[in-house]
Amino acid sequence: MFDSRTPSQRSLFVLFVPLALGGIFFPLARPFLNATLARMPDPVTALAAYSIALSIAMPFLSPLFALRQVTTALAGSSSNLRSIRNLSWLLAGGGTLLLLTVCIPSLYDLIVQKTMGIPPPIADAAHSALVVFAVTPLLAVFRSYYQGTMVAFGRSWPIGLGAFVYLAVIVAVMILVVSATPSEGAFLAALALTSGQVAYLAVVWISGRRFVIDHPERLSPPENPTGVPSVFRFYLPLAVSTLLFSVLEPALQAGIVRVELPEASLAAYPVCVSLIWLAGTPLWNVQQVVIARVNDAASFAAVSRFVLMLSLGLSAAMILLGVPPLVDLVLGRMMGVEGEVFALARSGFIWFSLMPILMGARSLYQGTLIRMRRPNDIQGATVVRIVSLAGFLCAGVLYGNITGLMLAVWSTLFSSAAEIVSLGIRVRRLDLDTCIAS
Repeated sequence: MFDSRTPSQRSLFVLFVPLALGGIFFPLARPFLNATLARMPDPVTALAAYSIALSIAMPFLSPLFALRQVTTALAGSSSNLRSIRNLSWLLAGGGTLLLLTVCIPSLYDLIVQKTMGIPPPIADAAHSALVVFAVTPLLAVFRSYYQGTMVAFGRSWPIGLGAFVYLAVIVAVMILVVSATPSEGAFLAALALTSGQVAYLAVVWISGRRFVIDHPERLSPPENPTGVPSVFRFYLPLAVSTLLFSVLEPALQAGIVRVELPEASLAAYPVCVSLIWLAGTPLWNVQQVVIARVNDAASFAAVSRFVLMLSLGLSAAMILLGVPPLVDLVLGRMMGVEGEVFALARSGFIWFSLMPILMGARSLYQGTLIRMRRPNDIQGATVVRIVSLAGFLCAGVLYGNITGLMLAVWSTLFSSAAEIVSLGIRVRRLDLDTCIAS
C-alpha cells in the first residue's frame, strides 16, 4: 500500500535531528586526532604521515559514500535489499583489495616516494597507517547499507548514537594507546579511527538488522531496479559525481596560487571552509530525509519548506558568526588565526555565509532526483558545476586584480549556484505525482 500522507514538519525534524547529530560527532574525530598527534614526540612526521595515508585512501572511499543514498532510495522491498547487500559485498571487497594492492611495498614506494616525492620517514610511517585503512571500505559500505535502510524506514536515532559511540571510542583508544606507546603516531591514529568505525557499524548493524527483519516491506510503490546490475547502474552516476566533485579542491588551489596573496589565501581558505562545514554537514545529511520522505508533489512541497527553513536558519547562524566580536573570537582566540590570514578569512567568511542556502537547495534537488530514479541528472549537474568553476577561475586569473581567497569564494558560490539551477530545472520538469508511481 502506497503511503501518500504528506509528512509533517515535526516528523521531518524528528527524522533529521539524529542525522544532524551524527554529522556533528563524526567530523569531530579528525580535529581530535590531529590535536593528539601534534602532542606526540615527533608531531611533524605523525601529522604528515596520517594525512598522506588518509589522502591515498580517500579516492578509494569517496565513491562508496553514494551507496547510502542508493540504499535509502531503493530499500522498499526484500529483493532490492538483497541486491544492494550483494552489491555492497562487491564494492567493499573491491575497495579493500585495491587498497591492499597499493600497500604492496614496491608499488607503494613507486606511488608515494617516487611519484609524490614524500620523504622516506614520512612515507614509511604512512605505510603502516594505510594497511590499517585497508579495511575501511568494508566498514564504510556496510555502515551505509544499514544507515540507508533505517532512514528509509523512518528510524534514524541509532545513527546519531552510532556517531557518538564512534567519537567516544576514538578518544578512548587514543588516550589508552598513546599513554602506553607514544610512538608510531600515524599508525595509532589509523587504529583508533578504524576502531571507532567498527563500533559505529556495530551500533547500526544491531539496530538496523533487527528493524529490517521486523519491517520487510516499506509503504511505497514497487521499487526498481531489483537486480544487482540494475542497482549498480543506478549507483554508478552518483559514484562518478562524487569522483568529479573531488577535483574541485585542486582546481581552486591552482587558481589561488595564480592571483594576489597566494600564500595567505591558501591558509585562509580552509579556515573559512571549516567554519562553513559546521552548517554544511547537517545540510548534506538532510538529503537522506528528502529521499525517504518525498513521495509526490505535496510531500515535496512539505520537505521543501523544511529544508528552506533549515537552510535559512543555518545561514543566519553563519551570518551571526561573522559579526566582528564573534568572528574575532572564533578566528583569533579559538583558532589562532592572525595578521593577513585573519583579515582575508574574515572577509571571505562574510560571503561564504550564503553557502548554507545553496547547500540546502542542492540536497533538496539531489535527494528528489535520487528518489525519482534520475541519477544521471545529478551527474550532468555536477559537470555543469565543474565547467562553471573552471570558467570563473580562468576569468579571475586573467583579470588578475583579485586576492586568491576571494577568487576561490566567488568561484565556489558561482559554480554552486550554476549546479543548483541545473538541478532545479531538471526537477521542475518532472511530474512528481506520476514519476514514483511509475
